[in-house]
Amino acid sequence: MIKDKKSFYIIKTIILTLLFFAALYLENAQQPRLAILISIFLVLIINSSLKYFISSKKIYFISFILDSVLIFLLEQNFRLLINYFLHSFYIITLIEASITLSVGKGIIACIVASAFSMIKFIYLVYFKFNISSFSQFIFFMLVNILIMIIAIFAQYNKTEKEKKDILYRELLDTHKKLKEYTEEVRRLSIIEEKNRIARDIHDNLGHNMTSLIMQLQMTEHYLETDASKSMELLDSSIKTAKDSLKGIREVVETLRGKSLLPDKVIHVLVDEFAEKTGTEIKLNVTGKIIQDYDMHTALYHILQEGMTNAVRHGKAANIWIELNYEDDNVKFSIRDNGTGADIINEGFGIKGIKERVKALNGIVEFKSENGFTVNGFLSS
Repeated sequence: MIKDKKSFYIIKTIILTLLFFAALYLENAQQPRLAILISIFLVLIINSSLKYFISSKKIYFISFILDSVLIFLLEQNFRLLINYFLHSFYIITLIEASITLSVGKGIIACIVASAFSMIKFIYLVYFKFNISSFSQFIFFMLVNILIMIIAIFAQYNKTEKEKKDILYRELLDTHKKLKEYTEEVRRLSIIEEKNRIARDIHDNLGHNMTSLIMQLQMTEHYLETDASKSMELLDSSIKTAKDSLKGIREVVETLRGKSLLPDKVIHVLVDEFAEKTGTEIKLNVTGKIIQDYDMHTALYHILQEGMTNAVRHGKAANIWIELNYEDDNVKFSIRDNGTGADIINEGFGIKGIKERVKALNGIVEFKSENGFTVNGFLSS
């Protein structure tokens, strides 16, 4: 930018110098007036050059006013009433002020320069009023106005372009941030999906593996005393293993977006678990069942985990399940007669229940009194 300013200053200085010497040639000034003219011109050149090294906008603006004053002083010391070579200085000042200053200050500087430039023409009309002098007055006034309009319009376009450039950069920055945000959402969605897959696999496999282990233990117990009973339990174990495989497939189907858990599947879940583990389970459902896939999916896995924990950790023989549908929510209670727990440790299963409940704007609590109880509700 400094390099551009220096180039502009050099070109401007050359043009002003050529115009000044052309004006002197017509003037044919002698000492001491020639020394005065050269001195004023040098001051004008110095003022013009210093403004490109001024950081203060106010002083920069004042330097243009000073240019107009110095040009007027030059004109006052010339013999000719109007020296058109010298008068061109005003035009250069008009153009420079309009381009380099802000629109408001540029207009003020142009008005000041135009006012000084028209003083000589006012003298001309006053002392020599005729069509020619009046035409010159009107012509140069219109020239000044036209130069101001063109230069200010150019400055306005430059300002608008700078605003558009700033807006464009802001849009690019916003786009970059939005892209980063989208990537972060995608990353978090992947993590959430991984957690959901882990919960589903844990709930299905954990449930069935508990049943399978208990069946195999009972098979081992009856192996020597009751071969037919052990074979029956072995067949049941094979069926449980197949159900585990089916459960994994169900998780995959769920991830593909297919509906897997109709309303009655909860009854099937409870009946199969009771049959496989030998646990007596009482299921009581009240209210109008809500047709909400996400709610039933969560409820299915919560019941599955609750029953599995009751048998695996609490060694329960009886489980009571209450489901109460009201409006857009369902209250659930899973109670057993197991050993309970002095300290409730939040394993993967309990954490999974909490996450599912939280995802559906619900609340859940765990109690260990005369067995173990899970109470909570889900909202669709």
